[in-house]
Amino acid sequence: MLLLAALAFTAVLGLAMLCIGETLAAAQPKILAALRGHSLLSEPVLATRPVTVRMVSRRVSRPLSARPQLRAAA
Repeated sequence: MLLLAALAFTAVLGLAMLCIGETLAAAQPKILAALRGHSLLSEPVLATRPVTVRMVSRRVSRPLSARPQLRAAA
């Protein structure tokens, strides 16, 4: 029983280390820039011109699909 508990603990610990390693590998450029004192947020971004989007909504009239008998009943 103790062997199974140790095996389960080792598997969970290994999975946790793998997840932490993958996270650190993905964030490595950000971490190195922060350690050097260069924040990625302080880097200049490309200046773009504001874009204005105008939309005009047009209603499309559909022919009524009601039959004349139903119209007369209303």
